[in-house]
Amino acid sequence: MQTYFYDIHWDRETLVDDEGTSHFDDGSAIYYARVVASRIARCGKGERVRVHVRDARGRLLSIQCPGPLSALSERQAQIRSIVERDAARQETAAG
Repeated sequence: MQTYFYDIHWDRETLVDDEGTSHFDDGSAIYYARVVASRIARCGKGERVRVHVRDARGRLLSIQCPGPLSALSERQAQIRSIVERDAARQETAAG
């Protein structure tokens, strides 16, 4: 069993998982993240929710969105992370 962490990003807020959850492999961990994202989306305006899956070393494995959207590749996840970081910096500088 390996430990994976699930950080939930929703409308510029982030809930960082510091406990983690055990799974047999990357595939089951990523599937679990998709289920979590879909369940959150059912509760309201969850179309903007994203679940970032990290391994025990902190390496980003995948970003999962609710619904039929496909998982982002590692490169796409890196680009999205950079864009979100820059947007947060601009928002902080502006106000």
